[in-house]
Amino acid sequence: MVQEELLSELWNYAPLLQKYSNELEMYWDEALQDLESNSKDIFINYLNNFSPTSVKELIFYYYFLYSGCFYLHIKYLNQTYLEFGKKIEIIINPLLKHSKFLWNSLEIYAIFPSKSEKMIGEIFAKEFFPFVRKMVLNDILFLKRNIYDYLENTIEFIEKKSKIYLEKNIPVTLTHFKFENLDRYLCYLGNIGSYNFILEIDSYIRSRLKKRDILIILSYNSFLVMSIGARKEIISERFKDVYIEIKSLVLDYHIYIESLLTLDDSVKEILQKLKI
Repeated sequence: MVQEELLSELWNYAPLLQKYSNELEMYWDEALQDLESNSKDIFINYLNNFSPTSVKELIFYYYFLYSGCFYLHIKYLNQTYLEFGKKIEIIINPLLKHSKFLWNSLEIYAIFPSKSEKMIGEIFAKEFFPFVRKMVLNDILFLKRNIYDYLENTIEFIEKKSKIYLEKNIPVTLTHFKFENLDRYLCYLGNIGSYNFILEIDSYIRSRLKKRDILIILSYNSFLVMSIGARKEIISERFKDVYIEIKSLVLDYHIYIESLLTLDDSVKEILQKLKI
């Protein structure tokens, strides 16, 4: 009964997945039968022995299953969020394809039947990415837990993203929004309320960004913006005299801004100046 309720909830979030489910299943079965026997046995064994540890994991597992994927890896800021299935050798199998889908600091890597490519692309772009983003933002424990060695992952992410611009002498400016005392609000709001609260902060900051800017959510009270082609002075002017009001509450926050101007600039030192 619980599984039926969860499936019903999934279809509410995923009408495209439901629409294409029969075709996706057909192509998945065709590709499965074509797998080398050992790979097929390993994958079937995984499905037979999968045991979810939470309702959240079960919902994502259903999405993985009904999308017809053989492998699904969700990462946020280079940190694994969830992983399903088994990596399968695809080089010698024309019925399988793999793709990496990127949206700012969110990354999804999937292996799926080649014939499902167009449907998977549409589902992921219009449905799955927004769904994953909502779930990650709603997962306060994940965001708080990943004040992990997120510093190392953040440095790697920024260095990789900024290198191509700094090589062309295009500055990259980092802006850190550090919110204070959010715990006292979030503890009363519950999961859904907390998600909506954080999403409103996210939406407000995003409304102030330019097209090439990248917003990285480091934790539930720490938001980092990468601005391409803008120096510190320009960003300071953009966010000058700004206050953020959510649910009639004017939020207390500090803003720190620093620029990367050359490849010799240390991202680690910049993040220290940003109080990260």
